[in-house]
Amino acid sequence: MNDLKILAAALRWHTARVRRLEIGAEQRHYQLMKKKLTGLGGSSYEIGLRLTAAKRPEQAALRELAKLCANVRGHHIDDADVIDVPMRLTTTSK
Repeated sequence: MNDLKILAAALRWHTARVRRLEIGAEQRHYQLMKKKLTGLGGSSYEIGLRLTAAKRPEQAALRELAKLCANVRGHHIDDADVIDVPMRLTTTSK
């Protein structure tokens, strides 16, 4: 499996997720402003449509990433893929 394919799929998912989170933050801001003005919460129909539309590419990218990861998980890990890093644990006393 090509590492670039996995990286590209991860970046597509991340980009779609960031977009969806930004729209979600916009919706929460709208709800807070609405609650301050009227005392009641509410949501914007237009923001809700955009949020729903933003979820679809995110879920598609996540499915693609999961499929690629499942293909990689099925292969045996070579010794060259594993890097052993020596670590030293230290404690600090105060």
